[in-house]
Amino acid sequence: MNKKPLIVGVDPGSTSAVAAVDLEGEIELLESGKNFPPRDIIERTIKVGKPVVIASDKGKTPSKVSKISSSLGAKLFEPEEDLSQKRKKELGKGANNHELDAVASAFHAQKQLHNQIQKINKLENEIDLPKSEIAEKVFKEEPVKKPEESEQNSKDSNNSIENDNSTYSDPEKDRLQTKIDNLEAQVQKLKSELGEEKSEKESLRAKLSRLRDEERKEIRKEEEVQRKEAELKRKEQEIDELEEEISEYQVREKQYRKAINKLFSENYELVPVVDDGVEEVPEKAVARNEELIEVLRQRGCNIYHVERVEGVELSDFYVVESFPEPKNFESIIENYKDSR
Repeated sequence: MNKKPLIVGVDPGSTSAVAAVDLEGEIELLESGKNFPPRDIIERTIKVGKPVVIASDKGKTPSKVSKISSSLGAKLFEPEEDLSQKRKKELGKGANNHELDAVASAFHAQKQLHNQIQKINKLENEIDLPKSEIAEKVFKEEPVKKPEESEQNSKDSNNSIENDNSTYSDPEKDRLQTKIDNLEAQVQKLKSELGEEKSEKESLRAKLSRLRDEERKEIRKEEEVQRKEAELKRKEQEIDELEEEISEYQVREKQYRKAINKLFSENYELVPVVDDGVEEVPEKAVARNEELIEVLRQRGCNIYHVERVEGVELSDFYVVESFPEPKNFESIIENYKDSR
């Protein structure tokens, strides 16, 4: 595939940008983003053409730019000094400062390589080779030969030697030299193909990395679903507990309402519920502890077990009707038992 030769400007950093222009100065690619690794920059670039020159706006090339140049097998262009802000504003364009610097780097290299670009355009019309291959050789200062040129040079050399009586002609040596020249051309071609293979390899690595990221995202999503399900189950349990608590409060509310209604009746009174020792003995009370009842009764308290007095129990009080006097204690018990 005959790809268009490109001059690529790279602005590295936590936010990186890449700009690719053809030899005529048309922008073929302009992109920027955070965490934009070299493999992604390479992948984007080789999709639009064949990178033959890699440049930055720094006099000392950043390592990230050098790595891209090496991976692509492209010429590394270095300006004599860092491009000034004025120069970058004159040449650059883009949605942000990173893209502006990348475009300025590419255009600066394109203008500085004007003579080589003219030579490439001229050779394109003279030699039946892809323009990208011609550009690659010219920028690397390698000889560009027509396919038949090596053989013709060998023949001319043989003719010259035959006409010179003082020089010995060695056809085998000339044949080997021609073969060496052809092999060198093939080596250069293979180097170019190797650069493309490396680029494709970086592209595949980038795709693999993205697939792994997507897989990790799916795992995290599944973990999030499980966490949400566990949280939902916990919330349902809390709801059940609250509903049970509400039910208990509703029962208690009914008791309180019943107790309040009884308190408004003339025949009902409020007496304390005693379950522990008390400093001041109440006049009337109810309790559950038989021993405590006996002790308080000896101290003059008119006290009964809660099960022997009909009424409504609140938290600390008991609403009863006609609390019995001590002298009626036995008869009340018998009457209560009979009523039950």
